[in-house]
Amino acid sequence: MTKKVVWILVSCLMALSLIIASCAPKAAEEKKPEEKAVVTEKVEEKAEEKKVEEKVAAPGPEVPKYGGTLNMMNSMDIQGFDHGMYPRGFLNNVFLVNDTLVVGDWSRGLAGTGEIDWAMNSQKRIDYTVGELAESFEIPEPGTIVFHIRRGVHFSLDPNSEASRLVNGREMTGDDVAFSLNRHIQSPLSYLRVTDPTMPQNTTVTQKDKWTVVVKTALYNFDPLWLMLGEREIWPPEIIQKYGNVTNWRNQVGNGPFMMTDYVPSTSATFVRNPNYWQKDPVGAGKGNQLPYLDGIRMLVITDLSTQLAALRTGGIDLLGGLSHDDWASLTRTSPQLLYHKYISAPMAISMRQDKPDLPFKDKRVRQALMMATDFKSIIQQLYSGDAEILAWPLANIKGYHKAYMPLEEMPSSVQALYSYNPDQAKQLLREAGYPNGFKTKVITGTVPAWIDYLSIIKDMWAKVGVDLSLQIVETGTYFNFTTTRQYDEMLYGFFVQPGPYAQLLPFRGDNTFNRSWVKDERVEATYNEILKYNLVDQAKVDQLHRDLMPYVLEQAWYIPAPGAYLYNFWQPWLKNYHGEGLIGYKPSWVHYVWIDQDLK
Repeated sequence: MTKKVVWILVSCLMALSLIIASCAPKAAEEKKPEEKAVVTEKVEEKAEEKKVEEKVAAPGPEVPKYGGTLNMMNSMDIQGFDHGMYPRGFLNNVFLVNDTLVVGDWSRGLAGTGEIDWAMNSQKRIDYTVGELAESFEIPEPGTIVFHIRRGVHFSLDPNSEASRLVNGREMTGDDVAFSLNRHIQSPLSYLRVTDPTMPQNTTVTQKDKWTVVVKTALYNFDPLWLMLGEREIWPPEIIQKYGNVTNWRNQVGNGPFMMTDYVPSTSATFVRNPNYWQKDPVGAGKGNQLPYLDGIRMLVITDLSTQLAALRTGGIDLLGGLSHDDWASLTRTSPQLLYHKYISAPMAISMRQDKPDLPFKDKRVRQALMMATDFKSIIQQLYSGDAEILAWPLANIKGYHKAYMPLEEMPSSVQALYSYNPDQAKQLLREAGYPNGFKTKVITGTVPAWIDYLSIIKDMWAKVGVDLSLQIVETGTYFNFTTTRQYDEMLYGFFVQPGPYAQLLPFRGDNTFNRSWVKDERVEATYNEILKYNLVDQAKVDQLHRDLMPYVLEQAWYIPAPGAYLYNFWQPWLKNYHGEGLIGYKPSWVHYVWIDQDLK
């Protein structure tokens, strides 16, 4: 399938649909005055644009309280319990039971300094990463990671679990870490191996001593390994030796904040507090407190958005993420007591096969014509009520990644012209490319209504310059087969993983899942080779290399990017120390920091 790829976004997107349930909220007028201090958004509706302007406030001063159950929601059933046996990405339920070697720094998010909001998926930067099961880590040179394993971390002990009794709550050591990392790299069904078949042969895991584990790999394997391996679970070897794997939920024995005690397929999963959890609250009014605050979690499976929204309005669930501007408008009108956080969505784009000489897209003039035939400003108004950004591809202007991003107004005039609607110039470019009457083409897309709406608008716009676009809508399994194999006929619309792997330049180089336009370019390859020298050891240099390359990349118009729409994460006022986080790095590791104010229910 791929050679130097990271992961598929679908599993990560599950975290954006987390919901929590309990009692109905009190009426808005019953809120305590101090509750207003934790609202992270200020809404100002303009008559025409209805654009939401965000105002981030300082974290509230409330002292955390213990107790209560958090009922998290997934929009699909749990897909597995063991990343060593799961080739399709990330299993967010696993991170409730298992900690990982490294994690995003909670204290630098909205709970602390506010340098990064942890709302958008896959925000994993080494400069915002701290040790978790690894007390610390170091990268002495590109291709080498040294993990210094934390002492005093014990596996959970559930007396009702045969697997847990087998491990008996013993302390985790470097032996467990080395065993698990090797398993994640070597297992035929591990996503690391499936998406990067060269990683097993290029990577070694060794123990310097009982508490130090060293991972070495080839330079081009280094970034994918860093992004994924550090956030894979650590299993006790005796569990794998006895059961072979952890595909049965009853065999989970982790070292995380919760233990799984029940699972009803397609309905719910139940987790209880791990009484022997090691971590303390790192920041805020509860700094130094033993975690987690919650007694437990119930993960609900709710597949229908309308049902999710209704449950949120009535207080049956406590948080719901990844909502659109229209959802925001409805919820703020009908349920003003809800809190929310605004952030930009993952990048979307139309890919075009440029490896086929018989297709028009081989010619840059054709690609640039399609850009100029797209009225981005009109799309933003028509689809997103003005609540979107024109340039959010391939990297959006988000906290933590500003220095790798170049705003449109700083781009050369040749690039700015591509984002300005100019159908006359588009026709001229098509004539110069040998298509005076335009051409017919087709685009494959999934069944997501928002995607179909967007492409329907594109179809009408391109028709004005003679391009006859037909939509080929396919079911989910077929769609993801097209995205992973890249074996579509002409055009493909879909999402791309960012910002975590931005340094890999995935859409513009290599034989990987995300190079869906089949781009091969010497300048991109040269920049990538420079990035390899600095990645993860001098990220400021990597940011600059990425930023400097973007004007050239956008002028080539290898993709037709969609505007970056803003999304919203909503939650109930009784869910405290939550600020709209989605994933802390690549996992929903905010759950042990939050607490429930029972008095507000």
